[in-house]
Amino acid sequence: MRSNGKSQMKTRAFTLVELLVVIAIIALLMAILLPALEKARRQAQAIVCQSNLNQWGKIFGLYANDNEDRLPQSIAGGNLNDQQAYWIMATLPYYKVKDIRLCPLSPVEGPPVYDQHGGQYLSWGPFGLGTTDDWWADFDAGGYGLNEWCAAPPPGARTYWGFQTKYAWNKITVRRASQVPLFLDCVYVDGYPMAGDTPLRLDPAGQRWKYAWGDWDNNAMRLFCIDRHEGTINGVFLDLSARKIGLKELWTLKWHPEFDTSGYKGVWPQWMRKYRDY
Repeated sequence: MRSNGKSQMKTRAFTLVELLVVIAIIALLMAILLPALEKARRQAQAIVCQSNLNQWGKIFGLYANDNEDRLPQSIAGGNLNDQQAYWIMATLPYYKVKDIRLCPLSPVEGPPVYDQHGGQYLSWGPFGLGTTDDWWADFDAGGYGLNEWCAAPPPGARTYWGFQTKYAWNKITVRRASQVPLFLDCVYVDGYPMAGDTPLRLDPAGQRWKYAWGDWDNNAMRLFCIDRHEGTINGVFLDLSARKIGLKELWTLKWHPEFDTSGYKGVWPQWMRKYRDY
């Protein structure tokens, strides 16, 4: 617009009300999008977790291939000491990147502590010096644990870690191998689940595991029954396949040869009731 030979431009600023409306719309969009983005991030992490466990299937397969189809023997015997026989040391020659021990949702936290459990979103370890021969030295940290019934104790052993060897699977090639859990999301290095184990009454999200809640030899199913992937965990089976496992499904798997797979007989705790039945 020209007036009196001079150029004039009309400008209009935002009013306070308009700015507040824009801010409110942005806030609303963020409230809508952030949960979706967080869900997508968790789904991507679950895929990486499953990929890790696929690799672990190959690792245990390679070990079995080199050892007459047998699983790690878990305890000392023959020419192996306890450290060499345990799954962590036994599998070390078959991989280079130790990060595959970690679920992306269970990062390492804190300095080394002896015999340290993890949590739903925390790794177990890193372990401190356990004995004078540094038994735990190469354990480092991890987010997965072994079904300790998947072991091949040495000939002549009647028990291993206090449990009867007759319940051990011993070999990779067994009947119904696709129903035998081998290596799974877990708050500790291993466990001996029993059909009579009960789920934890509370949801321990974000907390480091307490001994009173259960341990590798006491209510060990709880170590695996953690809500890490929206009502599921990831695991690899004796047929070396990896997949999602529902938390309630854990009681229907063939943990050892005589495990009752008819499912949990009690009342599910409140935090688990929303999840799928099997």
